[in-house]
Amino acid sequence: MQSSELFPMVGSVGIVLLIVWAILEWRRSKHKFDLHNKLLDKFGSAQELNGFLSSQGGSKFLDFLTIGGLRPKEKLLSSISKGVIFLFLGIALVIIGPFMGSPGEESNGIQAFGILAMVLGAGFLVSTFISYKLSKKWGIIDTERTE
Repeated sequence: MQSSELFPMVGSVGIVLLIVWAILEWRRSKHKFDLHNKLLDKFGSAQELNGFLSSQGGSKFLDFLTIGGLRPKEKLLSSISKGVIFLFLGIALVIIGPFMGSPGEESNGIQAFGILAMVLGAGFLVSTFISYKLSKKWGIIDTERTE
């Protein structure tokens, strides 16, 4: 199998896996949302809900509600690491592209994937910077150190 046939096949499999992952995430989120709604419907008054949220089980419930299971600072760090990984992957693909296979189409394909990965990495980093600035402005994250 030639490398020019490999990239479209890998890309197609990647897209199918991404679609399956997105559908499973959507279903999981929908199930989680439905579960939360049913649980909240069980409380007759605000006092009962407040009592529940003050308990250890309520604390676990609130932790379960966090977006993606991560707090804002953890999400920012996760985006930074994704950005750096994609950036270095892209740089590596651009560098090794000319050395792969015969000169021409194959190396251009590898370099194109490298450029795409670099742009994706840069996008993660820019997005993280914007998210950090907005989170700081809106008071979502506290930049003051309390020790």
